[in-house]
Amino acid sequence: MSLTNRNYFEFFSLPKSFQVDADTLEREYKKLQTEYHPDKFADASDSERVQVLQHASLINDAYDTVKSPLKRAAYLLRLENIDPEEHNQSHLQEAFLLKQIELREDLEMLTAKKDLDGLEKMKGSVTSDRNTMLQNFEVCYLASELIEAKSLYNSLQFLFKLVDEIEAAEEKLLDY
Repeated sequence: MSLTNRNYFEFFSLPKSFQVDADTLEREYKKLQTEYHPDKFADASDSERVQVLQHASLINDAYDTVKSPLKRAAYLLRLENIDPEEHNQSHLQEAFLLKQIELREDLEMLTAKKDLDGLEKMKGSVTSDRNTMLQNFEVCYLASELIEAKSLYNSLQFLFKLVDEIEAAEEKLLDY
């Protein structure tokens, strides 16, 4: 079984889609991990062991990509020959960018005040916005509106990072 000519969704017997059946993903990942586990090839030739290690690494990368909504969105764009990392300010609306500046200022203020309730409320609001944007990404992707999907992906990068920053601020205040 060669993995090199297949897309990540095919590894896990999943359709190429933004929505992923998490149970199938987990089951197929574990099956592939077992099939390509390096210990099973301890007596194989050096070239076979190297190939198995490469497959194991590819399987792990595929799993991380398909499991993460943000990475999955980027991968779907790549499959459509769109570079998700190519940035162009026209892909982001000015109002969105200004809102990000405002949210980061709010995060700094809440952190300085050690306002855990405010941070939790902010995280809930940003997570809700992020979930709505993920749904909008899927709609655009399914409609083959790839330029808009890319714009949403670029905006999603900000929101995922902001949630991470909020959680880091909460952990710092809680001394984790």
